Amino acid sequence: MKVAFIANSVWYLSNFRASTLEAFSRRHTVSCLVPTQDDPSPLARLDVAMSPFYLDAVSTQPFKEARALLSLIATLRRVRPAVVYSFNPKTNLYALIACWLLRLPCVPNVSGVGVASQLGGAKGWLYRGLAGFFYRRARHVFFQNRQDREAFLQAGWVSEARSEVIPGSGVDLARFVPRPREPGRPVRFLMAARLLKAKGVPEYLQASRELQAHMPGKVEFLLAGTLEPTERGIPKASIEAWAGEAGMTFLGHIDDMPALLDTVDCVVLPSYYPEGVPRSLIEAAAAGKVIVTTAMPGCEEVVLPGENGWCVPPQNVPALCQAMQRIAELDEAGLARMGQSSRALAEQRFDEALVIERYWQVLPQDEAGNEKVEGSR
Repeated sequence: MKVAFIANSVWYLSNFRASTLEAFSRRHTVSCLVPTQDDPSPLARLDVAMSPFYLDAVSTQPFKEARALLSLIATLRRVRPAVVYSFNPKTNLYALIACWLLRLPCVPNVSGVGVASQLGGAKGWLYRGLAGFFYRRARHVFFQNRQDREAFLQAGWVSEARSEVIPGSGVDLARFVPRPREPGRPVRFLMAARLLKAKGVPEYLQASRELQAHMPGKVEFLLAGTLEPTERGIPKASIEAWAGEAGMTFLGHIDDMPALLDTVDCVVLPSYYPEGVPRSLIEAAAAGKVIVTTAMPGCEEVVLPGENGWCVPPQNVPALCQAMQRIAELDEAGLARMGQSSRALAEQRFDEALVIERYWQVLPQDEAGNEKVEGSR
């Protein structure tokens, strides 16, 4: 069977869906549809075919959007898969439209509703109209948190029978494992995310400064991520100024997250972005780290308050600083106990094997339960 996976970047598929691609490629012919400008090398180790199409992931210009949709339709017509799995808000919508026109089954994964859901005016009206029509025509819709699914159900965009919540992208529990903490060192905090304002980077920078001033020498703060050269991103000068202060380190892009997590005690994500379930948090849980995040859909899925971390109100620096201070004041036994709770939660809810199994189960099948090619509107 030919199976297609569509995303807004090679980086997304490589970082979040590599295990799924590997599992499917053992039994099926897998094509990855990604933007033409992306470097395909991160997926070179996998037995998948690359099928590039035109896409500007951040554009809202009508000409570029029409070009992207037509390019995707042409690429899918050439690949002609039996089923299409899609990710990311824009590529979900375009995949749904293209699959409906080509009579291909489409299974989108709603990993957060994205900034498109916040559009106003004519663009917002058009997005909601198209999303409402085409999500109803999906073969099945996966969600990463309960709140997003409930919103889609209430809007009439999906049905109970053809939608469900799965545990984010899942995590490789064999790759992310707890390691013994080096005794006696300062309590070390990490924020690893796209360096967007809405991810809570300004709040993390400010809270870390306040806590460092309150507990000098007892805490350290790391920031990992790639600079975003848009108005939504954090200016490079702001990051450099922060990194020049005592106890603050900017790491930039990190390839080996398990190794980095081995060196920290707590992962912080003060996001108010429309998240699915943040991968950085489920990886932190699997690695046995304490978690501080916001009481936002998706983020709060990874926290049992008081057991493995705390949720704070979004854009609330005093609350964020207080939660981080509570962790900094824990002794070795307290850090270990909360870390064990994180690992137990990851094993119970976020094993990537559970996600891959659900993807298998929505493949087209004949009456005997055998996988087959099927297309329908």
